[in-house]
Amino acid sequence: MSNRPDLIPAHFLEELEKLQDEVPPFPSEEAIAMVEKELGKSLPHLFRSFDEKPLASGSIAQVHKAVLLSGKEVGVKIQRPRIQEKIETDLEVMHQIATLIERYNEEAALFQPVKMVKEFERSIKREINFRLEASHMERFAANFKDDSRIHVPKVYREYSTTCILTMEFIDGIRVSNLKKIKEKGINTEEIANKGADLILRQIFDHGFFHADPHPGNLVVLPDKRLCLLDFGMMGMVLPRHQDYLGSIILGIVQNDARKITRAVLALTSQDAYLDTERLEYETYNLIKEYAYLPLQDLNVGEVFHSLMDLIFTFRLQLPPDMYLLFKALVTADGVGRKLYPDFDMIGHIEPFAKNLIKRRFSAWRLLKELGDTSVDFTHLVRDMPGEAREILQLIKRGRVRFEFIHKNLEPLMHKNDQISNRIAYSIVLAALIIGSSLIVLSEVPPSWRGIPVIGLGGYIVAAVMGFGLLWSIIRHGKM
Repeated sequence: MSNRPDLIPAHFLEELEKLQDEVPPFPSEEAIAMVEKELGKSLPHLFRSFDEKPLASGSIAQVHKAVLLSGKEVGVKIQRPRIQEKIETDLEVMHQIATLIERYNEEAALFQPVKMVKEFERSIKREINFRLEASHMERFAANFKDDSRIHVPKVYREYSTTCILTMEFIDGIRVSNLKKIKEKGINTEEIANKGADLILRQIFDHGFFHADPHPGNLVVLPDKRLCLLDFGMMGMVLPRHQDYLGSIILGIVQNDARKITRAVLALTSQDAYLDTERLEYETYNLIKEYAYLPLQDLNVGEVFHSLMDLIFTFRLQLPPDMYLLFKALVTADGVGRKLYPDFDMIGHIEPFAKNLIKRRFSAWRLLKELGDTSVDFTHLVRDMPGEAREILQLIKRGRVRFEFIHKNLEPLMHKNDQISNRIAYSIVLAALIIGSSLIVLSEVPPSWRGIPVIGLGGYIVAAVMGFGLLWSIIRHGKM
């Protein structure tokens, strides 16, 4: 939220930014004990020097500066003690809340809260595995090895475990420190443009992107190169999802409601009949809101927010990874606007989207897809007779079973249960009244003022039950 100046007031942004790398640190004694336990040696046998005061402290780990015995300056990322147990507890609570939301709130269920929590669980558990983060850094470095504008810190595997990550020390200015960037005479527009190209190359060219590019994780080096930190939360985009996202972006730029509608339908899934003409009409109305705005005035966060509202209105379901992708794009847009108020994210995305469309229809890709389709068709023709024979044999043996799955019958079943319960309740009430009346007429002792106590008690219970039934009927508005 600290990257959404379009949603959050400035004084709130300043406070939320502190959560990026200014969380209160845990004691240095615990940090040293963790390092020695994980690496299996005492501190003097690992480092020439180790700064006990952390450089930065986040919610999952904190970073200490150290010098290896070889003289190399490094940053040692140390996981918070007992953080895994805390995360497990939080996840259990989140699962319970998401389940309740999905069960009792039909509108919120469209957001698939249980799936979202599961996706978050998968992401956060990967984030606290520092060996995996090291692999992410090495893969990221390989992707950008030919890009001189980007620097990726070197990982020291021999000083790293699942809870400790030792990497090259980065001496730069965090993008969140605008004052220092301006003091150094660095052009903020240039940095914003480099950052946007960095994020978009990850998404559209590599399909492997940093899912948390907030200002605290983006550093400007003295030679004006950009360096990303904290590779724990990464996302992946399938090639076909890249195509659909490119079509949506181009549709927004070109005011083409049909292109957006087709891409949204291809990207999402739906459980019931969908009025595509109505969806296209609403999409047309949506893009007309932004049609006459200059590109630099288009707020990516607002556009995606409006598009998400439309998707959920029509009960469409997005793949879980797309939430991370939208988050990364919106975060990058927010960072760009902080650096340079006239930053134009859509303008940066457009050439990437066009290039993606060109690659989709390139001769080489079409030939490759044709070859893949031919192989699949060959396998289908080859396997079809045998599979058809197996199905016929199962039918002859009487081993074919049909299953019917009903959907959206829960309200009807609930109403039937309610009716049955009321009928049974009424029968018990009537039997209680009749039984009490028979006891009164039979004058069964003991008595109170000539009235049998058992019969009187039956009348009282019947009265309470009767008023309860009446109150339930009135409360639900059904007489």
